[in-house]
Amino acid sequence: MRAPFRLLPALLLCCGPIEASAARYVVAGNAETVFAWESQRCDAQDIPDAPARAFRDAAGTVHLFAAHFVNRALTGASLDTVTPNCRIAFAASGNDDPAAFDDRLWLTSFDTSDGTVIHALAHAEYHGHRRPGCVGGRYMDCWWNAVVQLVSRDGGATFRRAGRDGGAVAASPYAYDGRQGHPTGYFSPSNIIELGGYRYVFIFAAAQGLQRRGACLLRTDRIPEPGRWRAWDGNDFTVRLIGAFAGPGQPPQDRVCAPLAGIPSTLTSVTQRPDGSFTGLFAASRPLVPGGDPVAGVYAIRSRDLLHWSEASLLLAVPMMFDFPCDAPSVYAYPSLLDPDSPSPIFANTGAHPYLYLTRFNVRDCKLGMNRDLVRFPVVLQEEPAPDGADR
Repeated sequence: MRAPFRLLPALLLCCGPIEASAARYVVAGNAETVFAWESQRCDAQDIPDAPARAFRDAAGTVHLFAAHFVNRALTGASLDTVTPNCRIAFAASGNDDPAAFDDRLWLTSFDTSDGTVIHALAHAEYHGHRRPGCVGGRYMDCWWNAVVQLVSRDGGATFRRAGRDGGAVAASPYAYDGRQGHPTGYFSPSNIIELGGYRYVFIFAAAQGLQRRGACLLRTDRIPEPGRWRAWDGNDFTVRLIGAFAGPGQPPQDRVCAPLAGIPSTLTSVTQRPDGSFTGLFAASRPLVPGGDPVAGVYAIRSRDLLHWSEASLLLAVPMMFDFPCDAPSVYAYPSLLDPDSPSPIFANTGAHPYLYLTRFNVRDCKLGMNRDLVRFPVVLQEEPAPDGADR
C-alpha cells in the first residue's frame, strides 16, 4: 500500500470556512517505538503499512491495526500497552478476477457500538502487474483500487466480507484495463467518524475519465449494509460509487464523487477535538510560505463541518516516503492521531494529549524495504493564538 462530538446533520450543509482557533496541536517530544519489525514481527511480511487505527472490544481489549495485506493487530489492555498478536484477522484470497475485490486488502477503518460486532472498511488493491496483460509490467502501471466492507462478529479476532457485490463501497465506474499506465480507483479510507446519526469516511479518488482527483466524503445511515454508503456530489450525499461491475443502469457521470476543496492529499486521519471541531492529517511536501522551498512532513487542517477546511499548517517536519534524501536514516508515512484516553470505542476523539502515529522506514542504500517500525510522537493541544495559516 502506498499513498498515492456530535453536531446536527444540518451543519454539514450550512457552514463556511472555520474561524481562527486559540488552540492547535503541537508535537511535544521524541518518538517512541510501538512496534519494532526486527524484534517483534510475526513473519517477514508483518509490517506497519497503513495509518494506525484502534478500537476496543466488548472485554475492553484494545486492537491496534497498522495493516498490511496479511492483517494482524497489536492487542492489549490499553493503547499504551498493546503488543503484537500473530493471529491473522483477515487475508484476502489473491483472486485473479478484479471484479471480486479480493486480491489484497488492508483493514483501514473500524466502527462498533458493542465491541462484539466490528464493521471495517478496507483498501482493496488489484495487482494487475502480477497477471498477464499488464502493459508496462510495474505495480503502479496496473494498480486498480476499491474500498470494500467487512465485518467481525467475534470482537475483531477475525473478519469476513460483508453484504453483496463483495462488500463494495467505492469502485471505479471504469473497468480494469491493463493499459491504464497509472493507479486508478478509490483509495485509503480514513477512520470512520460518527456525526449526527451518520457515519462518515474520507476516501481518495484517482483521476480517471469523469472522476476528478481528490478527497471525497462518504456517509451512511446504516453501516451494516455496504450498499448504503453515499458520496458527496457537490451539493448532497447522493452518489453510490457502485463501479463498473455492479451492472447496467447508471452512466459513469452518476457514479463519481465530487472532491472537497482544501484537502490536497490523502486524508489519513480525522478526529474530533474537545471544542467539537475536527482535525485532519495528511502527508505532503509543500512550501510554508509563497515561493518558499517545499517542506516534507505531516500537515494538519481543521473543520467544523467536514466539508469546509482551513489552510494547512505543519505539524511535524520529517522526510516522507515520497520525498526524502538518500542520506536520511529514517523516513515516514501514514500519519494518524490517536488518544489513549479517548472515550470513543473507535478512538475518534482526541483531547489535550494525543499521539501522532507514523510508520518509520529504516532506510538502507536509499531504498525502503520491509524494515519499518510503528512509532508515535507525543502531542499537546497548545492554548495560544495560532499565526496566520496555522492549524485552524
